[in-house]
Amino acid sequence: MRCEAGTAARARMARVGAARRVLAAIVILFAGTGIGATPSAQDAGVPIAPAPVVAPAEPTELRRLFDAVVETIDKRFFDTERMKEIDWKARAEAAWPEVARAKSPADAVPRLNALLAELKTSHTQVFTPEEPEYYILADVFDAADVSAEFWGSPAVLAGIGIYAGKFGGRDHITAVLEGSPADKAGLRVGDEIVAVDGAPFTPVGAFRGKAGRAAAITIRRQAGGPAREVAVPVVLMEPTRAFEYATMQSARVIERGGKRIGYVHIWQMRDGQTLARALACIDGSRTGGRNSAPVVGCANPARDTALPPRLDALIVDNRVKVGGGAGVGTQFLDTIAGVRGGAYRATSRPDDKRSGQAQPVQNFRGRSAMLINEGTRSSAEMFANGYAAEK
Repeated sequence: MRCEAGTAARARMARVGAARRVLAAIVILFAGTGIGATPSAQDAGVPIAPAPVVAPAEPTELRRLFDAVVETIDKRFFDTERMKEIDWKARAEAAWPEVARAKSPADAVPRLNALLAELKTSHTQVFTPEEPEYYILADVFDAADVSAEFWGSPAVLAGIGIYAGKFGGRDHITAVLEGSPADKAGLRVGDEIVAVDGAPFTPVGAFRGKAGRAAAITIRRQAGGPAREVAVPVVLMEPTRAFEYATMQSARVIERGGKRIGYVHIWQMRDGQTLARALACIDGSRTGGRNSAPVVGCANPARDTALPPRLDALIVDNRVKVGGGAGVGTQFLDTIAGVRGGAYRATSRPDDKRSGQAQPVQNFRGRSAMLINEGTRSSAEMFANGYAAEK
């Protein structure tokens, strides 16, 4: 698949983005990503908040949660025709008796999600502090204050840098963030997580309170094979920083037949310059030269002493996404423009707030391909749609 960032793609993304911006407001409390616990490159040793103690729910507490869900849909859901079709208000009130029988707000969540599922759309799901999505989405969408109203402040999340999912009743690693403790410890996609510190794996609870020390991860690499234990440091994560760091660390070059093929794994759609900064780590066509300030976060920070040649092609890995801003996809499309005469621009901006250094960014010119899967969601799906429109 080949692509440049064209006018048609940007127009299509703008139209879809109008609807998505309405949904983004709903994502503050409800959304779906399926992401596992991930780390930050910094912040190890910062105390993490303990799991909230859930007392028996009072009817008024359940009613407040129920009303928050219903009112959010009433005010912000974009498809009013769908709401009329299913008679949303009547369906909601019919669901209240079942929600009222819940023993706690957490116990009410599956019942609320069953109600929301009747809307048959994405970005409509409730999460609790026992799910990593709760922390990640609150950070990505700047919604910590809204989430805290019912569950407590999401703050940070302890983890090792993995996505995980159940297959055949067993927990398996589905993705590993580049540069994370799990990556450095040699954990791989497909590994079965047999236990964490001798106890069953859970995406949040298995690492809660363990930041600053190593967890014993028991894995099985082959079905029916022997299990082995791997010590992996547990760190604290601020999700947006963790995903930005992983994107920068993912940038690498694959040498094939005398050609240099670049690879970048984009983990979130929050900053439109992320792809350009990652490319600056591996593409010698970037501006600045040997004497320019190094790009912060590169896997090989010394690369500026021996400027690499220009890339011949680029692979953009757009799998397993968190989502983010609709306009970010347009900026990413601009970055990989050039296959069919797209503009080739170079700019500089002060992205490293700590040092104040201006970071070089530029567009990639050449052939490109994109990898997607079922995790390519929300604004990442819009990015893929715009890419395909210009293939």
